Amino acid sequence: MFGRKYVFETKSTRFRRLFFSGLFLLVLTSGLVISIISYIPIYAKMQKEKAAGAFYQKSPDAIAVFTGDKGRIAHALDLIQQNPSAKLFISGVYATNSFKTLVDGQPDIQNKLEMLESSNVQVDLDYESRNTFENVRETVQFLKQNKQLNKVLIISSDYHILRISMIFSHFIKGPRPEFYYDSVINKYSTWDDVRKLLKESVKYVRALFLLKVMDRDYVQEED
Repeated sequence: MFGRKYVFETKSTRFRRLFFSGLFLLVLTSGLVISIISYIPIYAKMQKEKAAGAFYQKSPDAIAVFTGDKGRIAHALDLIQQNPSAKLFISGVYATNSFKTLVDGQPDIQNKLEMLESSNVQVDLDYESRNTFENVRETVQFLKQNKQLNKVLIISSDYHILRISMIFSHFIKGPRPEFYYDSVINKYSTWDDVRKLLKESVKYVRALFLLKVMDRDYVQEED
């Protein structure tokens, strides 16, 4: 595309050809980025509906929530109230936190503690994870140690779900366990929410390139 097209091509002709070729690539790339940005929340909504259908009359074996943004743990606890037989796995907890200190100061969560205590819900905490790749890795390790958990519901923010499912698909081969995804929905009515979506689209493309194209099994991230 960018080489000489004709032996006797003039400088002005070559400049115009390179300019329009570059413009075409820019438009193509911009269209791809816009498509990814638009698809991210749509994919999360489709996965949420799929999970609702799968667990309409039965419970998941485990609910795994990835920490990192507001509303995720509260949403996971709402689902645990509806599915008290499920194990709860919280990935990405700071080393100084216990489950109790994790929910301290969060009124929307604290009022659910009595329910958890009375129903003897099993809660496992992951202190190792610092990014999405490590969330997935530690969740996989948890499932390997609990092979009876076949149906797993993953909880995060809606902008996060597409990348999480892509990373899981890279490391989990075969029919078991089955992963479903539910999420905290953002309205994207503030710049902060839009910024998160834009940042996530870049992270998704980078992870896709490293995992699928470069076939690397470790992704450095900043979440």
